[in-house]
Amino acid sequence: MNKKLLLEFIPLTTFMVSGVGTIFKLPYSALITVLSGGLLATIYFYASFWLFAETSISIANRVIAGLVYSITIIACLFCLLSWPFWHLYGIISYSALGLMVIIWLFNYKLPAYKPLLYRCILFLLILSFVFSNKMFSSR
Repeated sequence: MNKKLLLEFIPLTTFMVSGVGTIFKLPYSALITVLSGGLLATIYFYASFWLFAETSISIANRVIAGLVYSITIIACLFCLLSWPFWHLYGIISYSALGLMVIIWLFNYKLPAYKPLLYRCILFLLILSFVFSNKMFSSR
């Protein structure tokens, strides 16, 4: 595993584990969730150009992918921590992930776009779990 993947994998794993801890209301898990989610969203937003540089993806699609993944992490944070407008951020994130799928559909023959699709599916599953948990637990 190279350094770029580790830079992405460690905060993502920390975010997911502490997110589960937040659901079960473990002490300090909300703080760890905010810190790791903020770090991960920052990595995706600011470093997406560098993070996906080894692939043959266009610069515009790299920036769009970083923005979409950052929005998804922020939406998960809002849903997990019951911050205001969590519902709106969840809907915006689903729309942004749909945009990423459309970008992949236009470039499905290129193998460089497959990791973006896999990340998109992973974030879609995470967001669906968090969003549905919030929807059903708030009623």
